[in-house]
Amino acid sequence: MDMRKWLYSYRLGQVRQQLGFVVPLSAGEYGEVSQWLPAAALALFKTMSPADQRHSLRVCRGLQDHGCRDRDMLAAALLHDVGKAGGRVPFWTRPVIVLGKKLVPGLLKRLVVYPGVQHTQSPPGWPFKYRFLGTPPSGANGGRKSGGTPETPPGAAPLDLAFKKPTLVSPGWRRALSYAWYHAEVGAELAAAAGPSQRAVLYIRTHHQADGPAAELHKIDEVS
Repeated sequence: MDMRKWLYSYRLGQVRQQLGFVVPLSAGEYGEVSQWLPAAALALFKTMSPADQRHSLRVCRGLQDHGCRDRDMLAAALLHDVGKAGGRVPFWTRPVIVLGKKLVPGLLKRLVVYPGVQHTQSPPGWPFKYRFLGTPPSGANGGRKSGGTPETPPGAAPLDLAFKKPTLVSPGWRRALSYAWYHAEVGAELAAAAGPSQRAVLYIRTHHQADGPAAELHKIDEVS
């Protein structure tokens, strides 16, 4: 099978999953996920759609199959798409983002703005009742150590994990596109409140960067 046919088959499989043709995780599989996530992060994981949960577990397993034993990387694999959860990123935005990046990247960048995070209802086990748009959770300190700089993996260039100031976005289609574009940053903000390490948060925030700190995660994500 040539690469074009494989890519078509892979994308068609993603469409089928997002439309609901996917088996939800079993109790045993949730037990597997819980090996890498604290309780609050597991509750956050469960806010994702069944398709995104299964995709994230495939990425986590794929990393392990390639020899990864970094607990922070494996935790990030399970939460890397959590910024899409809660109805923030409707299915239609995903092909639009993919095609927009290829065909009209300049227009796409002008349309999207950082939307921040908003919870209208806390998921089970969530450690905070609610949070305002874009406000880092108490104790997270914007992804920084108190009085210090963002934690980065050995050998990685320092990256600023400070949360961006959100912009209220209207109409809804533009807000949805913005969440799709910034899902890595939004996911990192959500994860920072749920217990994973600052390094795991860094991996989530940069998982879309082919040459970033989470390059290993990015590579597996692209084929899972």
